[in-house]
Amino acid sequence: MIFKRAVAKLRAQDWVAIAIELVIVTAGVLLALAAQQWAEDRSWDRNVEATRSALRAELAEHYDYAVEYRVIYPCLQAQISRLRDRVLASGSTLDPAPVFSEDYDLHYVLRLPGKIYPADAWEAAVSDGTIRSFDPTLRRQLAGHYALLPEMAEMNAENNAVEPAFVALAHRLPLDPGVRYAIIKDIERIRGRLEYLDMIQGNVIDNIKKAGMLPAPENAERLTKRYGSYKFCKAHGLPMRSFKDAMQAVPN
Repeated sequence: MIFKRAVAKLRAQDWVAIAIELVIVTAGVLLALAAQQWAEDRSWDRNVEATRSALRAELAEHYDYAVEYRVIYPCLQAQISRLRDRVLASGSTLDPAPVFSEDYDLHYVLRLPGKIYPADAWEAAVSDGTIRSFDPTLRRQLAGHYALLPEMAEMNAENNAVEPAFVALAHRLPLDPGVRYAIIKDIERIRGRLEYLDMIQGNVIDNIKKAGMLPAPENAERLTKRYGSYKFCKAHGLPMRSFKDAMQAVPN
């Protein structure tokens, strides 16, 4: 009886109206889903663009540091050569090296840069997955670039760890053959690291260039001239690269 009454009621309905209502409901659901997808796509696109902007800013900082290093690299090697020549030319007692100082009571015989290259934007891009939306070629280029940073950080840390000990060369040390050899060995080790870092800094510029994210060169020159290492080299008449040459990329 219940089934018959239901069938009778259905027969009494306006099937056209029912069909229209179903179409309207279905269309509403589809439109809502499409709007949700559109909003999600817009949000994701904004996230990707934010990642791109953050990476561009981070790479600009890398570029500035790389240019600074390559400008002052001849100055670094000149300092090292002077220390080596002093040790080799000294007799049984070391001819003390001059000690330099800064306004904030820092004393040294060797002036080295100590920049730390940030990787926050890259790590965030990998973590949130936005890097996957980048062109594969660009993604590989950026991955290769950021793979250089740990090695650079390690070498800079080694240089910074050794540099304070060089202040010992400001004293009249007795130089028996063993002591002289140990000092020269440390000097040559730091010389080799500086030379390798100079090449790596050129690779950094090359990577940023290939990624299409080279910043304005004027900013790198302006910042370099504000850094202590550049001021030291200029004040003491030590050799430096021209900015034009320093900004030349060294292909990987």
